[in-house]
Amino acid sequence: MAVPRVAVGVAGTATSWQALAWAADARRALGHLPRLPRRVRARLVSAAVPMAVLELADPPLARAVAATRARLGGERVSVRIRPEHHAVALLADAAWEADLLVLGAPSGSGWRETTHRLLGHVAVPTVVVRSVAGASGPFAGHVVVGVDGSEPSAGGLEFAFRYAAAHRAPIAAVHATSDAPDDFWFDDTMLETHFPTDPAGLRLLAEQVEPWTHKYPDVRVKRAVYTGRALPALLRAAAGARLLVLGARGHGVAARALLGSVSHGAVDRAAGPVAVVPPTGVPR
Repeated sequence: MAVPRVAVGVAGTATSWQALAWAADARRALGHLPRLPRRVRARLVSAAVPMAVLELADPPLARAVAATRARLGGERVSVRIRPEHHAVALLADAAWEADLLVLGAPSGSGWRETTHRLLGHVAVPTVVVRSVAGASGPFAGHVVVGVDGSEPSAGGLEFAFRYAAAHRAPIAAVHATSDAPDDFWFDDTMLETHFPTDPAGLRLLAEQVEPWTHKYPDVRVKRAVYTGRALPALLRAAAGARLLVLGARGHGVAARALLGSVSHGAVDRAAGPVAVVPPTGVPR
């Protein structure tokens, strides 16, 4: 089976090494995806010296490259080294040739600027990696995906289900709403919650999620409606999650404004990895 091409940006930080390890793990698990090129290219960006003297000049990067080659096979990992000020252009170029872009979480102003400039401007899913930390919520260990009924959230659902199926992880599909919750009652005997009418959020989730449950019948799914603004609601739902998946809005001015209010905020504030999936950026 074909495996995805993965571009990885490495800036010499702890989160960069986490991003490289995450990418290697994802590549192995996602190897069953159809119609993708067979060769994996892990593209590493560094201000270090060429590979001939990499072990002397940048031992952490050299160890990371060696570990990744040992895991994936040396012929499947290539290295690109460029001055730091070329990072955005190099990663955008690498993403153009890849199926997935993986970055370490922003840890400083320079790398933070690079990460945010790339989000929403590349046509492939972008995963920003940090260790899962902090409070553990009801969906700890799940793949949490934001659903609002739009085309972008449909792209996020496809990515989330593929990732969850590959890693045998459950999914929590979360819809955020500012509407007040409807009346409901709970049966202590049957352990069931009953609503006079199905809440609109649950109906939306059922409609959006159902096609993917048929395509991925082995993925366990939970549906949740959180009250409040989208970003804080999704951050609450994603506490302790394995991955938070969000659909990007595209490249227009209004689209970038919406992306900035949710995806950019999630990248800065989430307690674990975040995947931002553009409408046309889902591998097929």
